[in-house]
Amino acid sequence: MPFYHASETVNEDLIVRRLHRHGRLVCWATEMPLEPVYLTTDRPACYRGDVLALFEGTAGHSLVGIEVKDWEARVSIPMAREYMEAYGKVCQHFYLAANGFAEGLFSVGDLGLFHLDRREVVKAPAPLRPDPVLWRSAMERLCQLCEVELDVPKDPHQSTLPREG
Repeated sequence: MPFYHASETVNEDLIVRRLHRHGRLVCWATEMPLEPVYLTTDRPACYRGDVLALFEGTAGHSLVGIEVKDWEARVSIPMAREYMEAYGKVCQHFYLAANGFAEGLFSVGDLGLFHLDRREVVKAPAPLRPDPVLWRSAMERLCQLCEVELDVPKDPHQSTLPREG
């Protein structure tokens, strides 16, 4: 099954619904700018996230980024690091989703790997430390796009207190 059509990510639900380790899937969007437009006017590259997904876990909400490479070639280490740097500014976890990975990618500590053909996580990601302003902006834009009401905390490392009631 293809994951790209006319330069857009498709069938992404086959990926996000398999990321159970992050909690309950709240919503997701494709082709979403990682940074707000006003921050990118003086920069050469503005990455669009193939998939940004919002999960609700025991410690609160988590923003997960997924870069999809639907091709037969193995994803290289330099490419993976470039994407991880871009997504890492915004997301708490990052996955590269592909059909093949360079051997060295399995030793990149923070990187998660998702095998497209097998539709499974082959390497779990470690938590990232996104910029709180960029994380909050992405969370608010994703919630607005998905029409989800959420009181987004100011910092991604702020955990949610249990509600009484």
